Amino acid sequence: MDSASVSYYDSNAPELCHKYEAADMSMLKRRLERHLPEAGAVLEIGCGSGRDAAVLKALGYDVTAVDASAGMCATAVACHPELSDRILCEAMPFADGSPLLSRTFDAVVCVATLMHVPDQELFEVAYQIRQILRPDGIVFLTVSSGRAGISGNRDPDGRLFVERSPDQLRLLFERLGFNFVAQYVDKDSLARSHTWHSLVLQAGRPSTRSIDQIESIVSRDRKDATYKLALLRALCDIARSESRKVTWYPGAGVGVPLGLVAEKWLFYYWPIVEPDLRAGRVVIPQKRGRELRMPLAFRRDLLALIAEYKSLNGLNRFYVDYRSNRLDGRAKKLADQALNKIAATIVSGPVTFAGGSLDASERFFRMRGKKTARGRCTNPESLCRSLGEIVFPAAVWREMCLIGHWISESIILRWAELTAEISDGNVEVSEVVARLLVRPSSQRDVELARSVYTGLPDLQCVWTLEPLGPAAFAVDHVIPFSLWLNNDLWNLLPAAPRINTAKSDKLVCRETMLSRRGLIVHYWESLRAGNQSRFDNDLQRSLLWSRCSSENWQTAAFAGLVENVETLAAQRGTARWAP
Repeated sequence: MDSASVSYYDSNAPELCHKYEAADMSMLKRRLERHLPEAGAVLEIGCGSGRDAAVLKALGYDVTAVDASAGMCATAVACHPELSDRILCEAMPFADGSPLLSRTFDAVVCVATLMHVPDQELFEVAYQIRQILRPDGIVFLTVSSGRAGISGNRDPDGRLFVERSPDQLRLLFERLGFNFVAQYVDKDSLARSHTWHSLVLQAGRPSTRSIDQIESIVSRDRKDATYKLALLRALCDIARSESRKVTWYPGAGVGVPLGLVAEKWLFYYWPIVEPDLRAGRVVIPQKRGRELRMPLAFRRDLLALIAEYKSLNGLNRFYVDYRSNRLDGRAKKLADQALNKIAATIVSGPVTFAGGSLDASERFFRMRGKKTARGRCTNPESLCRSLGEIVFPAAVWREMCLIGHWISESIILRWAELTAEISDGNVEVSEVVARLLVRPSSQRDVELARSVYTGLPDLQCVWTLEPLGPAAFAVDHVIPFSLWLNNDLWNLLPAAPRINTAKSDKLVCRETMLSRRGLIVHYWESLRAGNQSRFDNDLQRSLLWSRCSSENWQTAAFAGLVENVETLAAQRGTARWAP
């Protein structure tokens, strides 16, 4: 919980209590009666004046209420003496050893509180809610949007107000196994300018999820080229490990950076286009008519870049140069041309036409911002910053985040089948699948991390703390490569060879990961010292919600690591490992 916000509530508790008690809460009362289990145990987080806790008690619930502000807790007891033995002064996330973590509840109510929780603590709050809820338990939360006077997520009094989209919060809880129940939108009961959004979710997961819109685009849209499949595959792959790069727009869906999609396309199509170098003609066509009259829009530009790297270990070398911002001269110019042409093709092709089979009054995808940026598409950070966003429904994005790894694998097969059809059977499905599965080699990234660790004194295994010799260690993927296909520097840590083998494709257990925070951060700082541009960009893609700050990035990054590990474990049932 944000300390400056707590201080404000401590200093202004009586005045705020009077204001909150005057609000009309009849609608909230009816919704609580509708959705909460009858006569169950309820925990209210952020009880403020005690208003809602008193309502819950009057409805017959066994209510426990907590608030981070001691001043508000004292004022709440004064306003509602019947709650004197039910109000506790504790901040969320609860500290280790809190007795509340050993209790369970039928419901958790969190009204107008999550806005005061910093990004790096939000997942831990949601995780603890899941821990203390009983099977089929309900979480009822409300958040605001459109609050006046907010600058840099602070109001004029210094309180933190991070106004997150309800769709973003819904996804956070769904990734932890919750099921959406209901959502409401209301005007402020005190006649202020902002709007309130209420979400009701239930612990547990439904047996099936609707992905009809995605399936319709894949199966029913016209298939004149592989573009639509490439767009959907890219979005699913971004959802898997780079979901923090999206922008959430309340009521308008999510925006995925066009540059990130264009980057994915370059790596997908490189192995498809590369055979043209030897044959001097289109070998694996990607558009109907075998590209005799209408070639792949960016084939020529991509082919020029491929030719530039032909004698330099091809895709693997380009990947390293590009991710490390080391492109120069002719290579830099060719990469910029190829990525700009790919980005323009994405917008004029699938963003404009995908979803035509859907019964909708508006286009499924929309473009927001620039579709080209000449001279600026030469490294990952500039590419994403310089180009605009692809905006589409948040419900579809949630599906991609939850089951995108399965959708992506299905799309690869359909892409290969369509290619074989387009080629009139001259290209085998198996050959296309093999090329679509080509990924830049991870060895150079591993060697980069290894060179940093070799130079560190007193090197230790990150999981067992045993001493490691300068040449006798393995580089472990914290999140196994098989799960995320992720080779970011933060994901590469030193481990004893036998430990690396034992951990294999498992996720380290929560207790071990939390206990190794200091050592993990130490290794991150060492990697960043000599590779700041690459390391910061890796963090921003996978672990951070905003740009890497020089202050306290470690706390936010570690919170992001914990969130990703736990959501992977919850979503995919991955085995856990402890040394």
